[in-house]
Amino acid sequence: MELSCKVVDVVDSYLPNVNILNIDCGIAIIKMDIHKELTLAKKGDLINIGIYKSLPSYAAGKDFLAHGYVITKKKDENHINIYISLWGYLIVIKTNENRLNEYLNTMDKVYIKLWK
Repeated sequence: MELSCKVVDVVDSYLPNVNILNIDCGIAIIKMDIHKELTLAKKGDLINIGIYKSLPSYAAGKDFLAHGYVITKKKDENHINIYISLWGYLIVIKTNENRLNEYLNTMDKVYIKLWK
C-alpha cells in the first residue's frame, strides 16, 4: 500500500538523536520515530510512504527502508491505531480507513519505505 503524504511537523523525541515525524496522508495520520541521521524530510515536505508485506524495490542510499512488525491494533471512538515496531522505533498509524485496518494484522512482518 502506497500513500502520498505531507510532513506536518518534525519534533525532537525525548530519546537522544531521534526525531518524530508527524505526517498527514489523508486517509491516515502517522507518527513515526526516526534517527536524526536518517530523516529525509522536513516540515512541509511532500513524501511517499509505502507499507508492504514483501521486500519492495528501492533506491539504496536515497530511500528509507526498514522492516518490522505490527505489534498491536487498538480502537478508540472513531479510529483504529495501528502500532508498528521497527526494531524499537515506533510508527503509529491512526486511521478510520478499513483498507489499512484489513491489510495490517498483528504480528505481520512489514516493510516501511519513505521516498520523495
